Amino acid sequence: MDLYYEIHGSGKPVIFIHSGGTDSRLWSFLAPLVANDYQAITFDGRGAGKSPSPKEPANYVGDLHELMDDLHLDTAVLIGHSGGGQIATDFSLQYPNRVSGLVLIGPSLTGYKPSPEFERWMSEVNAAAPDAEKSWSSRSALRCTAS
Repeated sequence: MDLYYEIHGSGKPVIFIHSGGTDSRLWSFLAPLVANDYQAITFDGRGAGKSPSPKEPANYVGDLHELMDDLHLDTAVLIGHSGGGQIATDFSLQYPNRVSGLVLIGPSLTGYKPSPEFERWMSEVNAAAPDAEKSWSSRSALRCTAS
């Protein structure tokens, strides 16, 4: 497994799947809370964070399957946000026996075509979004100085 991942806590496994344009740091506040009672697993999808970029079209469902196999997980609760929700949904449909629970937060869905108005709005939002690395660096600095 060449994807970067972290495991915290113990108990029933919960895998967090980040949205596009982010990485596992998306879960930096929620995963530690979950790790109090469960095994919280965060990972950087292919081409995000500390994981390598894909050399061919990425198979994110296949990557999740490989991660679970490498960690010897028969089942897990999947929590996915946006594109991560799409991966969780597609994985659940392809491997229903491997999913013990599913939490979707504003998921994208394979095959769904948003309205032209929504696509225009998202283009405007993405154009106005701040630099993600700068945003995360500021949060880390704030967290360090506030501690």
